[in-house]
Amino acid sequence: MFKNLFKAKKQIESQPDKIELSDAENLVIAETIEKLNQQIAEADSSDLAQLYDQLGENEVKRGNVDAAITAFEKSLEIKEQFGSAYNNLLNLYETKRQESAQQKDNEAIQKWVTKTDDLLAISKRVMKSSF
Repeated sequence: MFKNLFKAKKQIESQPDKIELSDAENLVIAETIEKLNQQIAEADSSDLAQLYDQLGENEVKRGNVDAAITAFEKSLEIKEQFGSAYNNLLNLYETKRQESAQQKDNEAIQKWVTKTDDLLAISKRVMKSSF
């Protein structure tokens, strides 16, 4: 009855389902990132949040997690809302927290837990502003 109760925990993978891109796909994404950075430099404030979302999504595709986090955080600084930046940050923060736990780095674990808490505080502000 209880023989499966105390199974060994499965090892946490450092990057969930990372997809290998071809050289051509990497080139297209790199060009897209370059164009987005140019658009960000020239954009007015109304378009910036969306451009940072797109930049973050492309950085995720390339596996540049830290660059993606930076782009998504900038998007939320500009416009606090539910959407791509919010959802991607939740996932990326959890991935980084898991990597830190696997490395037994308590300071980094605390950093990512705090960032997740800050993100949840944003969701509360967004929900309150909707009413």
